[in-house]
Amino acid sequence: MKPKLVVISGLTASGKTALSILLAKQFNAEIISADSRQVYQGLDLGTAKITPAEMQGVPHHCLDIVDPTQNTRYSVGDFQRDAYATIDQIIARGKLPMLVGGTGLYSRAVINGYGFNTEPNQPRYDVLQICLVPPNTILAPKVQQRNIDRVQQGMFDETRQLLARGVDSDFLYKLGLEYRLNLRYLQGEIDLATYYDELYHQTMQFIKRQRTWYRKENPACTHYLTDPATYLTTATKLITNFLN
Repeated sequence: MKPKLVVISGLTASGKTALSILLAKQFNAEIISADSRQVYQGLDLGTAKITPAEMQGVPHHCLDIVDPTQNTRYSVGDFQRDAYATIDQIIARGKLPMLVGGTGLYSRAVINGYGFNTEPNQPRYDVLQICLVPPNTILAPKVQQRNIDRVQQGMFDETRQLLARGVDSDFLYKLGLEYRLNLRYLQGEIDLATYYDELYHQTMQFIKRQRTWYRKENPACTHYLTDPATYLTTATKLITNFLN
């Protein structure tokens, strides 16, 4: 019998973080972050990384594990290796592993047990995936407000500090969206109004691509939630049934 793994995936700004904390406290879980940019130290505001206060004492893993000053990319294979090791340690402690994040390839590599270098897929875990896909009428205002909040909290200063520490601008640029636009703003290529406009529209385009990706998840283990008002009650029932 395979060990059980709960996955909370879904769209940007859909509420994965807040829901995962409530569920983790309820089911004695530890969280493994499945985010391709939150693995880097110091990339906090630009990646909307969870803060220690927001964790509310719930252990988190696979955050801040790569030094960006090395300017080396962390691959999906690297993540799968680290996630496997972490999940197995959580299970050994008698707790529930919960994989949470919006990098669909990372989640799928663990769920499906991707084989690399022509090796066959070998799923290691019995998986329940809860995928948050609310409509854009809910997401759009959240994206706009989140962008404003992060700039006011110091996202441009964060980017300046990363550059000052020796993180290569090309490396940051390739990390996409926020950091690409932060660099363009800091270099005087765009003004603040253009920055906000482009960040909003590019984020919504990214969410559109995420929707396409998540439609193709395994229907045998995936449940889609669209209403934030019922996330917690529905997810609680799903996890309770899954664990029993």
